[in-house]
Amino acid sequence: MPLHLEPLSAGQIAQWDAIVAGFPQRTVFHRQAWFECLVESQKAEWRYWAVTDHGRTVGYFAGGIISRGPFRILGSPLRSWRTNHIGPLLEEGVNKEDFVRALDELAVQEKLDLLEIEYPDMPHAAYEAAGFACHQTWTDQLPLTTDFKSMLRRCTRGRRYGIRHAEGFGLEVVECPQAGTLVHEQLTRTLAAKGARCPFPASFSESIVRRLQPQGLVHTLGVQSPEGRMMAAGLFPHDNGVIYLWECSSEMRGRHRHPNDLLHWGLIRRAAEEGFRVYDMSGYGRFNRLFGTTLVSVHRWNKCYSVTARLARQAYEAMVRINRRSPLASRLLHPMLS
Repeated sequence: MPLHLEPLSAGQIAQWDAIVAGFPQRTVFHRQAWFECLVESQKAEWRYWAVTDHGRTVGYFAGGIISRGPFRILGSPLRSWRTNHIGPLLEEGVNKEDFVRALDELAVQEKLDLLEIEYPDMPHAAYEAAGFACHQTWTDQLPLTTDFKSMLRRCTRGRRYGIRHAEGFGLEVVECPQAGTLVHEQLTRTLAAKGARCPFPASFSESIVRRLQPQGLVHTLGVQSPEGRMMAAGLFPHDNGVIYLWECSSEMRGRHRHPNDLLHWGLIRRAAEEGFRVYDMSGYGRFNRLFGTTLVSVHRWNKCYSVTARLARQAYEAMVRINRRSPLASRLLHPMLS
């Protein structure tokens, strides 16, 4: 097998952003600042490797290793990390099937019990042949253009109504440096009214602002009323032509003013004006589709390296399903799933 994963030196890790800048498929989730958010919020040990072909470096790979009970797990990323994808950055022409085999070799070297990975353009047949299991979901994506009349026509009549009425109420989209805190607080209040819990700690959303904003890698936007009240807020990481919805929220009072409609429309306009090509809403649903999005499939692959790990994984997946269906279960299972 020609491909191997060789650990990077401390000096190479310090130059990580410069090293990966030349890869056209890189995203904001490959940035050192994002890795630091995951280290802080998920308590992950972050690791870096060069992908080598007979000694020549042909790409790079990074992921976080965590321990859960007796299990050693590598995620690039894990589903619970609220990170769209990471995976490898490979030169054109590198054999992707060989990379999958190199992951198995890495799992043996690192004594991993579970490996989970997601990135665009994954060689699905190779992962399936190597014994990985697939979890498929979808995300809504919106191609961006500065032809705002055309963009508005993509929206449904109800969404256009919401945007116009929000503007008629005097709402406006503004920069919101405290969006990390506001998103958590507003979402916590909304979910508490339904008997559920916020799925991430305040430290995560605040870390995104603190680490990404100085590098110009996140938009922190809010919708402000004429009285000066921040009625909605959102965090939108971005890089290399794509902007993502990480999370947004709004106050329960005042939703008749449609602040969420205006928040997304304001983000769409700003992103298009700044040259972004795609708005990835990081999930799918009726609200997203009303902006005229395109549904794109997403695949995440995982592999257990022991029977015990496989049984534990199945139990975890069962708890996740129960957690999604029942607000009471969400409160009871939150400590085990976080």
